[in-house]
Amino acid sequence: MNRKILLGLVAAVLVGAGGYAWLRSNTTGDAALTAVSAPASSASASAAAGPPVSVTTVVVQKKDVDVMLEATGTVTALNSVDIRPQVASTITKVQIKEGQFVSAGQPLFVLDARTDEVNVTKARAQLAKDQAALADAERQLARSKDLFAQNFISQGAVDTNQTLVDSARAVVAADRAAIESAQVGLSYSRIVAPAAGRAGAINVFPGSTVQPSGNALVTITQLDPISVAFSLPQRNLGDALATLRAGGGKVTALLPDSGSAVTGKLLFVDNTVDANSGTVRVKAQFANKDERLWPGAFVNIRLSV
Repeated sequence: MNRKILLGLVAAVLVGAGGYAWLRSNTTGDAALTAVSAPASSASASAAAGPPVSVTTVVVQKKDVDVMLEATGTVTALNSVDIRPQVASTITKVQIKEGQFVSAGQPLFVLDARTDEVNVTKARAQLAKDQAALADAERQLARSKDLFAQNFISQGAVDTNQTLVDSARAVVAADRAAIESAQVGLSYSRIVAPAAGRAGAINVFPGSTVQPSGNALVTITQLDPISVAFSLPQRNLGDALATLRAGGGKVTALLPDSGSAVTGKLLFVDNTVDANSGTVRVKAQFANKDERLWPGAFVNIRLSV
């Protein structure tokens, strides 16, 4: 009986020692885990804060800032001329090419001028004839004056010769006017550019019959400088007028395709407001040597007022 009690006590002691050892090992592990987690949390917080940021300060200033008005505009030429003949005739020569740049006064077309050349020659011949008649009348007048001085003829005869001379001079003057008229008709056979610009499509060829009321032979369009037309709301009319009076202000045209910008100035504000849309028509002018602005294209406009 004592032996059983002794074995029970030994077993109880062993179980208690094992439990104590197990509890001590778990407590030590948790403490170590807590110690490791604390530095990790500190490192994460430090990483989230990021590198230091530099701060720059400036002195606050008070000044005027431009107000920008934005709109969509259409590129338009300042000058665009449809070339038409002034007389009905036939094209004998085309002196330009499509897309060519021409200067003011440069020959463009030549028309059949044979009839006008004959008219000029005829008018000159008539002038020569009447000049000869005038010279004869002047000689007759001189003789009549000599005879009148010698009392061989009356004053009436002298006056008659004077009238013949005056009439002959009037005829000569009319002949000179007829020559100038014939030369004007002859000048219509040579069509020249009224202004500098770029030639568009040519609609005729040598041998084509043309008339003043027909289609244009070609269109000459000025590309430099060029304008952009756009509309502004009625509420911005006062700003636009003030900018125009101040010299035009700054207008920027943004090309939607390339994203590049061209700078110009305000040129024109229309004299009426469109009652249907409540907008006013405005134009700006731009230098266009590099031809980035093309008639008919759409651009985005920023007007500084």
